[in-house]
Formats: sequence, structure tokens, C-alpha cells
Amino acid sequence: MIGPPPSQTMPAPDPAVNQRLHALDGLRGIAALVVLICHSFLLKTELALAYLNPAAIESGTIWWWAAFSPLHVLWAGTEAVYLFFILSGYVLTLPFARGTDRGWIGYFPKRLIRLYVPVWGAFALAVMWINVLPRRFAEGTNGWLQAHQPELTGSMVRSDLLLFPYPGFSNSALWTLRYEVMFSMLLPIYVLVGIRFPKLNLLKAVGLMGAIVYFSEFQSSFRFYLPMFGLGVLMAVEHERLAKLGAAIHNLRYSKWVWAGLSIAALLMLNSYWTVRGLNRDINTLAFQLRTALVLMMLGGCLLIFVAVQCSERSWLATRPARWLGTRSFSLYLVHEPIVVSTAVLLGAGYNPALAMAVAISVSLVIAELFHRVIERPSQRLGKAVERKIGSRRRQPEPAKRVPPPPEPVVAGRAPSGV
Repeated sequence: MIGPPPSQTMPAPDPAVNQRLHALDGLRGIAALVVLICHSFLLKTELALAYLNPAAIESGTIWWWAAFSPLHVLWAGTEAVYLFFILSGYVLTLPFARGTDRGWIGYFPKRLIRLYVPVWGAFALAVMWINVLPRRFAEGTNGWLQAHQPELTGSMVRSDLLLFPYPGFSNSALWTLRYEVMFSMLLPIYVLVGIRFPKLNLLKAVGLMGAIVYFSEFQSSFRFYLPMFGLGVLMAVEHERLAKLGAAIHNLRYSKWVWAGLSIAALLMLNSYWTVRGLNRDINTLAFQLRTALVLMMLGGCLLIFVAVQCSERSWLATRPARWLGTRSFSLYLVHEPIVVSTAVLLGAGYNPALAMAVAISVSLVIAELFHRVIERPSQRLGKAVERKIGSRRRQPEPAKRVPPPPEPVVAGRAPSGV
């Protein structure tokens, strides 16, 4: 390169502005894969106890290490969902924060089409699995499997199709889409609050953290989940400052090691809930420590997004496999859970958990690819077409009013034309 380094001639470019964030696609894809692995691991009864009855797992066993050590980050499905929420807040707000949005009128129908059309396709698939492989589990079967509905009532169908009031009967993964829709509709308020009074953004972040901790006892409440989106919104609003911080880290002598350390720290923070559960079983002090762990989990999710954005194309998250997984992440998330349950039904009582996991993961990846091509990608095109249609109507100028020509002057000996 000729000339001084860019950092000496101009401010470092903000990766959130100057290029598509392929690393975020990869991060979203890995998170979806973690959720798939989590549900597949729950086919093993001892691993399912980590979510159903953690105290029942005997200390020192291989199942204890899988559940309560940093290894749990490989199948931390709940934490991956939290990361999804923060990431949605960041990605949806970024165009408005950097001034490249196309306006709110086209945003709403595009977003609703983007969410609901794939959800309806996933619901149809789930109903097919339920009818082809009826869910009948004997007493003493894996507790996670027994929690799945054997058949659907009319109210269950309405909830899953509308995503309100409590979806997830045909496909437990649908429960998160309720909050995605709520946040998407409230996005203008989030953006307004995030942009106004920027000097108070740190105080806003502390307030969001406090709300998450305070409402953590009501984990089925929007009051617990919607503040998570707000953290991503604030990160998008502060993208310029975060870019300067990222540039400063890149200019360090051992920047690669710093980024690696930050990545490891983010993953450990995301896994802090399980670390606390494994190290402390005293119910009197556990509640406070779990609330502290919840704060660390939120910070870990934000830090992981920061690393992905600032490292961008330099990250392995931007490689082709990760980006492929990212573009199929929504499809994978929507279709996988009924496949996992149906795999256990197909293999029958006494199934081999390892075989069931392998089959469920493989089939889910294949079906996700087909679902992306047949359902999700056409829904994206439809949403963009509707957005363009509404935007063109909005921008179309009014037809100019026809002004009659001025009367011709009367010349002596000749009448005006048209008379």
C-alpha cells in the first residue's frame, strides 16, 4: 500500500456503514445451529434434566460437565435466543441510525410479510409432522418429549397462526416470534427514544439492564424480553463510537489476541447462568447470583455482536459456510423443532439418543434449505415488492395542472383562431 496507514490520514471506516455485515449473518447462523443442537441434545434424558430439574444432575458426571461447565455454550439454546433479540434490535435499527432508511410506510408491511409468511409455512410443516407421526409418549419417557402437544385445538391453531396470545403449541420455537412482532411494530418508538438525548444512552442501557433483571421472575412477559431488543437499538445508535473503539483495538500491536480474548470473554459471559448453577446450589444465595449472571449474559451478547461487527470480513463468521448458515438461519430456526420431536417418534421407544441427534440435525439442515428456497426467499421478494410499490406511490409526483395558453392578440382584420 502506498502512503501512510488509513488511521493516519482519515478516521477509520465504520464497518456498519461501508459494507454488508456478513459476520452478523454468520453469527445469526451459528446461533440458529446452537438452538438446533440444544433441542437435539434434549432427546437425551440426562441432558434434558438441565432444563427440567437441574438439581437432579449428579455432580462430577459427564452430564454435569455438559450442563454446568463452559461446554454448555455449544448447546445454549436460551442464550442463543437472547442473542437473537439483541441482534434484531441492532440490525433493524441500523438503517435508521445511519440515515439510509426508506421510511416507515413501506417498512411495516415488508416486516410483517417477512415474519408471518414463513411462520405460516412452518406451521403447515409442523401440522404435517404431527399427523404423519402422532406424538404418543409412554409414561417415564423423556420429560421434554412428553411436554409436546399430541394434538391441536382451535385456540392453539389460532395462537400459532397469529403469534398471539401464546404461540408454540405446534412448534415450540414460535414463542419467540411473538416478541419479534411486538418489537417490529414498536420499532419507531425504540428508534426515537434511542436517538433522542444521545448523551443519556449509557443511562438508558443501565435502565434496560435493570428492567431485564427486575422482570426476570416473569420470563413469559414482554416486560422481560422487549428490553433486550433495546440493547441492540442503542448499539446501532452508537455505531460510530463503537467503530472508533474497534479501530483503536485494531491499531494495537497484539490486536488479534485482544479480539480473541474478547470473543472468549463474551462466550463465557453468555454461559454465566450455567456456571452459577453448577457452582452454587444454595437456594438462599442463588437468586442474587442468577440475577448477576443475567446482566453478564446481556453484556456477553452485546460484546459478541460488537466483535462480529468490528472484525467483520476478517472473522471466520464471514466465511462461506457461516454465511450460508446465516442466510438459512430463520428457516432452520422455524422448521427444526418438530423434526427433532418427530425423529424420536419415528425411532420409537428406547431410541438411541446419538442416532436420534444425528438424524434430527441432518434432516433439519436439508429441510431448512428447501424451506428457504420455497417459502422464505419468495416471502423476502414479496416483502420488497410491496415496499417498493408503496414507496413508489408515496414518491409519485402529482400530475401538473394544465394551464390554458394565453389568448392570441387580436390583429386588425383577423379574428383569433378557434372562433
